[in-house]
Amino acid sequence: MNKMMRYSLIALAIAAFYAAPTTYAQVYKWTDKNGKVHFTDKPPKHLKLEPEVVNITPKKTASASKFPAIAKLEPIKNSAAADAKTVVLEHLSIEYKGNTDDENALGKTYKYTREARRKASRLRQSDKAPPSALPCIHEGNLTLNNANYIIKRVNFGQSFNEVFADYGYAVAADKTFALQENTSIDLSLAAVVTDIRLAHCGSRSAPDLRTFTQNSTYLKIEWTVFDNLARRVVFKTTSEGVDDSFKKPPRFNGAAISASLAFRQATEYLLAQQEFVDILLANTSLNTGFSDEGGSIKDIKIVHGNPGTKFVSKTGEIEKASVTIRTAGGHGSGFVISAPGYVLTNYHVVAQNKEVIVIIGGKEQRAVVVRSNPDRDVALLKLERSFDAEPMHIDAHDVSLGEEIYVVGTPLDERLDFSISRGIISARRTLDEKSYYQTDAAVNPGNSGGPVFNSSGNVIGITVAGLFTRDGGSRNINYVIPILDALDALKIKM
Repeated sequence: MNKMMRYSLIALAIAAFYAAPTTYAQVYKWTDKNGKVHFTDKPPKHLKLEPEVVNITPKKTASASKFPAIAKLEPIKNSAAADAKTVVLEHLSIEYKGNTDDENALGKTYKYTREARRKASRLRQSDKAPPSALPCIHEGNLTLNNANYIIKRVNFGQSFNEVFADYGYAVAADKTFALQENTSIDLSLAAVVTDIRLAHCGSRSAPDLRTFTQNSTYLKIEWTVFDNLARRVVFKTTSEGVDDSFKKPPRFNGAAISASLAFRQATEYLLAQQEFVDILLANTSLNTGFSDEGGSIKDIKIVHGNPGTKFVSKTGEIEKASVTIRTAGGHGSGFVISAPGYVLTNYHVVAQNKEVIVIIGGKEQRAVVVRSNPDRDVALLKLERSFDAEPMHIDAHDVSLGEEIYVVGTPLDERLDFSISRGIISARRTLDEKSYYQTDAAVNPGNSGGPVFNSSGNVIGITVAGLFTRDGGSRNINYVIPILDALDALKIKM
């Protein structure tokens, strides 16, 4: 047997082994009378001595990566269908905290055997996968770059939302139209992958994840929960998830599916933690003693101001009754209208929030929305504590064109609370059959809901809207809801 034939027989034996991985291939080594060494796939019959058997060491087809064991946890359902805080997965990244010097740390990459590659190459997305796993050959080690490549191509937000919805919790609704109201989000979550293990087997020629592959994925997630209303981190924890499908039939887009399933389990195990669920279901509604049956609110006492006073002489007491209203989605302005702790503002400031934070004199306290009128864009809040200073005084008389006015509020940033701008009543307008004052006083986002005063320092209206340039600059055309219209829309008797 010549050298070429000998190498061919060895190659055939190896190929036979990988084509049928459960068969152990053998090659027989023998020497002829001239001392020449031969290799054959069958034992020669003319030899008196038994030929030497050369065993081909099989390469493992299973993942060499050792995934941590994960205890099975049961997610806690919102079985009572109680109101839950809305959540959104706002950020996901990899900050691997393992030993990157360990070449086996992140896992192994494999390639299909020649015959398996042929089978895989014939598969299309719509095809049914083979009934069992295809044989794989260890090719190398996975890197952090490989992990990042996969993570960037997976829609983890969809898996996150599906888990919360499956167990009865609220997730942030998608905003389809530009004018569609988008409910503020209560909790924002950041997920940081601190440990990741992968096993991947596929065709080397595949340029992306959209091909049939066999995969296993382990993820350890560090969760940070941020309360958008309180503006602070309220909870930190970790959870794990695994999808061990390397030895199962290949899946189209298998790497992405595996990572998504591992993340889904980690999300489910986040919902298995009672402390986190308590945050989701925390009933923080205040017991204000308020009962609204649609009639007048009996404990509101509106104070009429003295027309003989001056705005500049009343700024001290006006500042005490001016408030910043914080919601999960931003902030606006408002003012105390009655001593028991009632605050007037715009409906669009609080929107569908049932509870907000009111900042008075730099101190925060919670308040509930007790009545609102979206059509007139006004809302009434009740503070958790009584207001111990003088509320705003109102002026029920009509205003005159050209009359000097003062606008008070918190424009642009919470740190700019109690900002005062001055202007005049430029016009009276009727828009959508509703009355407004038009003013040239400077108004910016954040001023909404704030009080507007006449020169006597008494409230004549509520800032509601303005016209702005594309860059956000004011066009000096701003609108004010007359105070009597606001009180009437909320059925508050004088």
